[in-house]
Amino acid sequence: MKKWKYSAWGLFGLIAVTLFVFMQREYAYHFYFVEQNYMFQYSWPYIVEKLLLPGGLADIAGEFLVQYFMYPYAGASITVGLLALIASVTALLLGRIRQNDSWAVLSWIPASCLLFMQFDFNYMLAGFVAYLFMLFFLLGAVTIRNDRWRLVYHVLTLFPMYWIGGSVYVLYVASVLLYELLKKTPYRYTVTLILIGLGALIGYLSIYFALQGEYRFAFLPDMFYHNKLIPKPPIYFSWVAHFLLFGLALLLKPRKVKKTVRCVFELVFSLVVVFLFTAWGIRQYGDQKSQQLKKLDYYARMEQWDEVINHSKGTLTNYLYICYLNRALAEKGQLAESMFLFDQRGVDGLLLKWNRTFSISTLLSDVNFTIGNMTVAQEMAFEANVSATGGGNPRMLKRLIQTNLIYGEYKVAEKYIDLLEKTTYYRKWAELQRLFLYNDEAVEKDSLLGSKRKCLLSENYLSTTFGLDHDLLKIAKQYPANRNALEYLGGLLLLAKDMQAFKLFLDTYYGTELLPELPLGFQEAVIILHESAPAEWEKYGIRESVAERFVHYKKAILANKNSPSLQQRMAHDYGNTYWFYFMFK
Repeated sequence: MKKWKYSAWGLFGLIAVTLFVFMQREYAYHFYFVEQNYMFQYSWPYIVEKLLLPGGLADIAGEFLVQYFMYPYAGASITVGLLALIASVTALLLGRIRQNDSWAVLSWIPASCLLFMQFDFNYMLAGFVAYLFMLFFLLGAVTIRNDRWRLVYHVLTLFPMYWIGGSVYVLYVASVLLYELLKKTPYRYTVTLILIGLGALIGYLSIYFALQGEYRFAFLPDMFYHNKLIPKPPIYFSWVAHFLLFGLALLLKPRKVKKTVRCVFELVFSLVVVFLFTAWGIRQYGDQKSQQLKKLDYYARMEQWDEVINHSKGTLTNYLYICYLNRALAEKGQLAESMFLFDQRGVDGLLLKWNRTFSISTLLSDVNFTIGNMTVAQEMAFEANVSATGGGNPRMLKRLIQTNLIYGEYKVAEKYIDLLEKTTYYRKWAELQRLFLYNDEAVEKDSLLGSKRKCLLSENYLSTTFGLDHDLLKIAKQYPANRNALEYLGGLLLLAKDMQAFKLFLDTYYGTELLPELPLGFQEAVIILHESAPAEWEKYGIRESVAERFVHYKKAILANKNSPSLQQRMAHDYGNTYWFYFMFK
């Protein structure tokens, strides 16, 4: 029967390789997105503080592994590697009970359930690690043949398991009780009373001594989810799948001699079940819709603006996508010139409304940093950092270092630099920032920090007190070379179709150092303002090509005004103009 054993483990390996290829191809940017929610620090005080809490070792191990998600292929490798290890230990556990390896393929089912949760960035990788710890403890238990010593083992390992893996000890208790009762061991009722009593006592004491905030964290896998959110049902799938698979292995009588046809059938059946179940779960919980967002987020984070722009062509229906696009255009100095060459959907595509979430806080920090509004950029960075699932958001700590250096708050910047220097991926960057500490001259000479410092307002007032337009104008006047503030303001007026306010904006600033000439988007808006007065076009320096294109646009409108497909016809030739946006969106 060895050939069937090798066949089972061969299929096991095939599943692992296939899953890695799939995850790397379809979810590479997901791992980059997850990484910013955690910040493992090489610091004994930090590590000891974690270890003193229930589930601390699993938490530390999870954060340690996630820090490598920023490296190519590491996210998929680590995730699939953990899942394969979980599945292999499950296979060994079931094999110990069944006395064969025919269930090695089915052992992927609980691992697949954990995979479904990995797609939710609010779920911690500590859940994988804790689950693995539980399997090792359970494998040790079923290996002990002496009933009395096994009872001692259960009692001695329950509390360490709770401290190492947190609430997963409940799954261990349930599995042990199932094993003892179905095996009808002599001490099954004693084991039941002792373990239920100890398990309940551990959960109660964790709440009593404020080690856990709620009973669901003490008894359920909710412990491995963002503590301010309620997890979705898939978080319980792995526990249920393990319990059912473990119970089934105990109930079915093992067959030591099997016919070839039966072995082949079992292997094929197991493979089909695992494939269909995993495919269903990925389709149901894989969150494919967010992959474009995570891709744009990665390119923006790496300042690969051309990639952001290239991945933003065609129809854009998500304000987040448009916000990334417009920021990329602004960083390249092309916002007002090129924004209507792309699909725009309203003012939220320039500046989203804050909803207190991690993702929006991060994006608003980035956008305001691009604009030059350091107050809001710093505030949003702080909000994103404190709302991170793990021990901090290293990406936003970088922003806090930058903004505090810009403000000259060197002690605060140094505190954040100290934290990032204890990380792996960000250490070198943090060390370079020490060159700016207590050195105004170095800050002012730096192309990034120096230009942003020039945006700081000399007038002290609470940001947004007088409205966003007031803040943007103040920043533009403070440092005219920063065109982003004024172009964002003009863009907001055009997206809102507030033409009277835009006319006042032009009359005030056109021809000044703030707006010496009009970019394409503004020129097209001028023609709408003065459609019947071409002489005004010359006053605003409208390009001949723009004026000529408007003539053709107007002729096309008149020629097709009674057509039911007018919008579609105009979109084909003029969908990349402000005229089309103004008329049809």
